[in-house]
Amino acid sequence: MYLLYVDESGNENDPNDRYFVLGGLAVFERSTFFLTKAIEEVQDRHFPNHQPIPFHASEIRSGRDLWRSVSPEKRQGVIDDLCAAIKSIPATKRFLFAAAVEKSKGLWGETAVEQATEHICKKFDILLQRHYQELDDPQRGLIIFSEGRFDARAKLWVRGFHQKGTKWGAINNLADIPYFAAMRESRLLQAADLVAHATWLLYEKRDKRLIAPLLACFDSQHGVIHGLVHVRQDTTKLCECPACFSRKNQGGTGPWLQ
Repeated sequence: MYLLYVDESGNENDPNDRYFVLGGLAVFERSTFFLTKAIEEVQDRHFPNHQPIPFHASEIRSGRDLWRSVSPEKRQGVIDDLCAAIKSIPATKRFLFAAAVEKSKGLWGETAVEQATEHICKKFDILLQRHYQELDDPQRGLIIFSEGRFDARAKLWVRGFHQKGTKWGAINNLADIPYFAAMRESRLLQAADLVAHATWLLYEKRDKRLIAPLLACFDSQHGVIHGLVHVRQDTTKLCECPACFSRKNQGGTGPWLQ
């Protein structure tokens, strides 16, 4: 079984944010222990003999709350080590996913969140289907969301995608309804938070620093980054983000990361 941990970044209702992002990582069940251990070692390295510190990417990056007294160099070291922890899991045992929804008058708020959820569910299901068809490796999936504003509705959305399918077809490989947990209690949801925030920074601010070391970890096949989705307002205009660029130029990531 693969467990997909998902968190959000950006505010779906705030007109000052152009994007809302859902992002996270799918980890093979027996690899969750090793990723959790690797993230715990990040704390031991930077904050030995300290009570557990939740790694919230936006707070670390901006130096908010308990990170206010931590130097920028040390905060960057923590971010770098968290990325290294994710990359330490074998590529066949972990896959990153994110959906960046460009908000508009007709696509914002709960509708934006539902669309992002639908994209993530379908991309995760495609990964599991590919494991069965190409690797003869039947696997089921379970989605764990960070607790937030959409718990009850997300359960209904995912159940609907499972029972009725998505606009791209049926979902066949989820084992159960989604589950929810507190991000501060789960190191794997903290890793999902890093993926979501890194994606939001790229699309909202064209800031590539967080996502650059992680981009190769997104689910991909034949040079196409399937795990990264850009939901655009105007699909007639050329977009050179990594998600759109790789679909037309296999193996390329585009100028956003250059």
